[in-house]
Amino acid sequence: MIDKRSFKARFLEMLGRDDPPEKVAASFALGVTISFTPLIGFHWVIALALAFVLKLNKVDILLGTLVVNPLTIGPIAAVALPIGRLVLRAEREALSHLPWREFLSLSFWVQAGPRMRAIGLQWAAGMIVLALIAGSLTYVVLLNLIRAHRARLAAATAVPPGVIPEHGLPEDEEPEPPGFRL
Repeated sequence: MIDKRSFKARFLEMLGRDDPPEKVAASFALGVTISFTPLIGFHWVIALALAFVLKLNKVDILLGTLVVNPLTIGPIAAVALPIGRLVLRAEREALSHLPWREFLSLSFWVQAGPRMRAIGLQWAAGMIVLALIAGSLTYVVLLNLIRAHRARLAAATAVPPGVIPEHGLPEDEEPEPPGFRL
């Protein structure tokens, strides 16, 4: 049978419970930054490589790469495309003028290729801008949250003044000898 406490302790240790807050925040934020890059399909490989090189927590960085996933890529791409257009000072590509009835023919792709390439470049530029913003914000917010959480835990487990930590007794009281009871 799996003990809940030992499982929780192992899980928290795996997530970097004992690591400095800066290292935990940096690991997750780098994962988020990687997830926003346009290199879809290579996020985990890049994340693990950077985790080994930078000696960051591998689990935290991999969890960060899950921010952009099949459920979130649509809304994120919808935001990234206008940002990419703005960054590249590009015109909006008119896809409505393409012969969509010939979608499976070579002539469609010959005609659509340059437009699709321009849209892909705009999307990639927007995703890189979003990656920098999301990664930076994630680091700052997560660092503050971890520090606040650890401060609350430290305050909750703090020893009141006058108590001996080993015994839990005030300093002026003597502990009873073992086996002695009145």
